[in-house]
Amino acid sequence: MIAYFNGQYLEKDKITVSPDDRGFLFSDGIYEVVRFYKGKPFRLDEHQKRLEQGARALRFNRDSFPEFLEIAHQLQTKNNLLSTKSAIVYFQITRGAAPRSHSFPKKETPLTVYSFIREFPGNIEEQENGAHAITVTDIRWAHCDIKSISLLANTLAHQAARDRGAIEALFIRDDAVQEGSHSNICIYAEGKVKTPPISNFILEGITRRAVLELCHTLRIPQSEEPIRREDLYKAEEVFIVGTTVEITPIVRIDDKDIGNKKPGSITRRLQEVFRELVNTSL
Repeated sequence: MIAYFNGQYLEKDKITVSPDDRGFLFSDGIYEVVRFYKGKPFRLDEHQKRLEQGARALRFNRDSFPEFLEIAHQLQTKNNLLSTKSAIVYFQITRGAAPRSHSFPKKETPLTVYSFIREFPGNIEEQENGAHAITVTDIRWAHCDIKSISLLANTLAHQAARDRGAIEALFIRDDAVQEGSHSNICIYAEGKVKTPPISNFILEGITRRAVLELCHTLRIPQSEEPIRREDLYKAEEVFIVGTTVEITPIVRIDDKDIGNKKPGSITRRLQEVFRELVNTSL
């Protein structure tokens, strides 16, 4: 596999990262994951904008990355992942390598930029049949709105879900649902699609935004409002949304069945029009 590293395209196993890199030492970095369908990116401009917002929030010495699209296309070409395959491109930036210190290095210290591509067909079975999730206490830091590479809490939560045969862990803070370990959460209840409002504890997902736009187009009532744990259990439908999960129905949470234990009609309709949206973007 060919990957990108600091201006070069190299065999992935030939890339070496400095032990003084602040991403390695402090998780001092940000990232984005972009879905490519049949060789075309889905809303890459929105991913790039969010990446640049993160760079500003972390006070990097550079907050514009116009090379993002070119790197993605070069990785597609060099890895023969063009017109027929679904793939994801991972893009990561850290503050660079410098002597270990909590304070920032000199402004001229170059950022470390890394990117790779891999085939990603998605999980059709989970999207068709639904999947299980669990709830966990939210122990993350207070800036989940930054797409930071510091993901230990997410990793532990996600593994807890996998250990229980589930695909996602939903973070609960003061009885309020926030988001999943790698997704946003939506429910259908009381005749409308609901999702928690954006805050510093929630990353504004690109797919989340697309789903809300689709609800508007379809005239499905929607709202961004607090969701409690009990609301999850009582909802007619629950689904998670994200770059990798797209729109995946959740039919069981903890030990509670959701609705009639099957993906609901609203979820199905949103899946259908989301696929149409993707196809019209190609």
